[in-house]
Amino acid sequence: MSSKEGRIKRRGIKGRKRHHILLILLLVIIGTFFVYREFSKEGIRPRIPKHVQPEKKHKIFPKIAIVIDDLGPSKNAAMSVFNINASLTLSIFPHETYAAWIANEGHRRGYDVIGHIPMEAKEPHSLGKGGLYTWMTDSEIRETLEGDLISLPHIKGVSNHMGSAFTEDERAVHILLSVLKEHGFFFLDSLTTHNSVGIRLAREQGIKALTRDIFLDNEDNSEYIEKQWGEAVKIAKKRGYAIILAHPKEATIRFLKETLPKNEVTVVPLSGLITPP
Repeated sequence: MSSKEGRIKRRGIKGRKRHHILLILLLVIIGTFFVYREFSKEGIRPRIPKHVQPEKKHKIFPKIAIVIDDLGPSKNAAMSVFNINASLTLSIFPHETYAAWIANEGHRRGYDVIGHIPMEAKEPHSLGKGGLYTWMTDSEIRETLEGDLISLPHIKGVSNHMGSAFTEDERAVHILLSVLKEHGFFFLDSLTTHNSVGIRLAREQGIKALTRDIFLDNEDNSEYIEKQWGEAVKIAKKRGYAIILAHPKEATIRFLKETLPKNEVTVVPLSGLITPP
């Protein structure tokens, strides 16, 4: 074989090798394409637009309304309540020295404000100015209550201070609720007697009304307060909400400051629990 023929033969072999390599590369590319297409169908989840992605679930805490009673005589007591970082409800005596100031300041700070109206108890107690008694005539109850309401700006409702005798008297309570209905106020029955007719008459008269569940600090010590708080939380977890009545006592203020940031409940204003009767 001549050198020329050898060169031609070698070039032919090299050409066939290149052809084989190109063919292999082409087959690899085609195979990769089909594998990717099938994988993309099943192995890769398409991205979900943000606006249709499921929202993260947030833990829902039971609701508790905390009503601080007996405000009005002391500005310092009110300030101690304002220093608690929670949506408390301020329950203020009418005609007291700082009653209007606390109502105005509380409203400015975003609190619910209600009137805490002294009412006749079964045991003799002096109610002071603005107190309601069962021996009053219809017009006397009405006029006295109207004066109480005027003395308390920004109120959304009324609760009874004492009142174990008054709230059992159907005539007296009927007049009380009639006045509240005229003003569009709700009634919180402090339930100082289990024979109170407040809620029943409120429903009959079409008035928004609530009842307290727990007295937090009838005993002024931390052990009792903690026990009562536990009872309120149980009620709230079972029913969805609970209503606590408390007072601006040192032990109570300290307990609420320490306990509420733990977030086992959501503190709501009292009006937030009101539903149509």
